[in-house]
Amino acid sequence: MLDTSTRRKYLDGMEFSDTMRDMINKGLEASRDIVSKAAAQAQTWGEMGVLKVEVVQLRAQAEKLTARLGAETYAAFAERKESSLAADSPSVVELLGRISDIGRMVQDKETAFRRLGGKESDLDNGSSAG
Repeated sequence: MLDTSTRRKYLDGMEFSDTMRDMINKGLEASRDIVSKAAAQAQTWGEMGVLKVEVVQLRAQAEKLTARLGAETYAAFAERKESSLAADSPSVVELLGRISDIGRMVQDKETAFRRLGGKESDLDNGSSAG
């Protein structure tokens, strides 16, 4: 059996051990919380990056289609000597529809980007579709 002074030292040692264990557990819990938040933020940034790339690609598609529309307009007036070109002309209607569709897709992706916390300036590259 332990004498009183040895028992007290032993119990004080247990208190220290318990205190250290509590501190370590609190530290681990805080670390898990930080890692969880960091992972969620990384996921958000990843989604924002994908949306930004998709917006850039869609804008490029819209620019190509707009150039095709311009070429078709030029061909109608300069090459075929037409006096007018209507939006419902077979050569134009498909291009206008595709450009419009892309414009809506860009708006949807931009909205999703902003909802995730993205800034308008992050999406600006000097051009826009739609």
